[in-house]
Amino acid sequence: MRSVSNVPAALDALVSLVRTALSTAGQDGSQVQVLDGQNVSVTDPDVVAIGFTGTPGEAAIESTRTREQMTTDPSREAFEITSLASSWRGDDDPKQVRDRVYHFIDLIEDELQRDPTLGGVVARAQLRSEAFAQEQTNKGPVATVQFVIAVDAFTKRRT
Repeated sequence: MRSVSNVPAALDALVSLVRTALSTAGQDGSQVQVLDGQNVSVTDPDVVAIGFTGTPGEAAIESTRTREQMTTDPSREAFEITSLASSWRGDDDPKQVRDRVYHFIDLIEDELQRDPTLGGVVARAQLRSEAFAQEQTNKGPVATVQFVIAVDAFTKRRT
């Protein structure tokens, strides 16, 4: 299906890229649950949610379209996809979850470096920023990184 925006296709491609990147993340045999947006049934201690800020209902993507130079078509589209990575382990070592969640970010960045076009869907996608938080809960330490993937693309013409 064609769209006025590359956002839907970019999200699909990014979810696929992250699943590929994290398919080998479980050094101890554990899996990383990769979510497409928010999911209410998180079952794994390691989670990456693409297109989710951590706050239900909050916009995770903002897109801006501009015309390039003097042309009427194509239009440039720029957007940022906010996502979340989290790790929890039921022990007392915050270093373990901190290192683990940044390992996820490293693997995602490596995959983006290999294919910044997300399979030809966009002109360029890159890790722009991350915000780290850790907390000690009664079930052990939790480390969370909210990260932003900046995307440059050209809009699709509707046919």
